[in-house]
Amino acid sequence: MSSSTLDPRLHALPSAIREGIAKLPGIAQRHGVRTVAIVGSAAVGNFSSDRSDLDLLVDFGEYQPGLARRALAFHREVEQLFQCRVDVLSVHGLRSPHWRALHDAQKVPVYAAA
Repeated sequence: MSSSTLDPRLHALPSAIREGIAKLPGIAQRHGVRTVAIVGSAAVGNFSSDRSDLDLLVDFGEYQPGLARRALAFHREVEQLFQCRVDVLSVHGLRSPHWRALHDAQKVPVYAAA
């Protein structure tokens, strides 16, 4: 994903994070992730390098043996990529209708498996 195709809501992010977003599809594919979206402060324009973490809403698919290992490896790899704290939220873990609606309204999709 080049900066010209980057969702306009993400243009205010630090350049290291914008550049890292282009590498997310490869990481997601390696770990069997179905979708990745940015939510939270980065999605709504309040991201601050000194106080924010990057929130990713991820669909790992249905449970299969090895899911926890894949999720942890994905988390480690994206934190290394972005060089900041990353919170990985599972779409299946969002049970509260309030939080699901909030994240659905603000999410910026950055990867979807073909």
